Amino acid sequence: MDFATPLLRWPFARREKRFLLYGTEPDQIAHCANTGSMKGVLEHATHVWVRDYGAASGRKLRYGAELLEPAGGTLVCINTAHANTLAGEALTAGLVPGFPHVHNLQHEVKFSAATRFDWAFATPTQPRVWCEVKNVTMAEGPVALFPDAKTERGTKHLHTLAQLVQQGGVALQLYMVARADCQEFRPAEMIDPTYAAALHAAHRAGVVVVALGCQVTPQQINVCKVLPVVV
Repeated sequence: MDFATPLLRWPFARREKRFLLYGTEPDQIAHCANTGSMKGVLEHATHVWVRDYGAASGRKLRYGAELLEPAGGTLVCINTAHANTLAGEALTAGLVPGFPHVHNLQHEVKFSAATRFDWAFATPTQPRVWCEVKNVTMAEGPVALFPDAKTERGTKHLHTLAQLVQQGGVALQLYMVARADCQEFRPAEMIDPTYAAALHAAHRAGVVVVALGCQVTPQQINVCKVLPVVV
């Protein structure tokens, strides 16, 4: 995934009201699409990379936050909208273990009156596979962790995926780790034990759980490796 326009690098000042990130200059205010806590990322950020949509864009805020840069560390993508784009690219390219040949890929597919999944697709052996995508920014050392805040919605998705498999379907929980410095993925049990338990149960039920690490630069984001998943 390439960024459509060159990103701007601001010294990072603070985050306010979840949706706003500030640089050090008065006019440096960017919209933040990440509603999570961004625990472990914000505390160490020295710079934020933003997209300039232009004065004529009609947006309430001209700038959108894309990346956070810690001192001496790896860049982290904080725009959660990119996780689905990267997941779609990875599925199309056959980079997701267990699903090398994907076709009829569809985005934001309604599963029931109350549930939509990020992707649905077919394979040569399966007419329908349901896929939920989560964006991961938090890490402790080389371990990527999700979630960074309690998520009832995420737990609900896992329960639905598990039920789907128990009824004979095929389901994929895909974690897009938006940083390149991690060597494995684990559920953040210390933050949301209910979600961690739901992931354990889903895995036991047969939901395929995959984590993909991403190389992040100011020019592009690409899937760079498959991470072991420890559940």
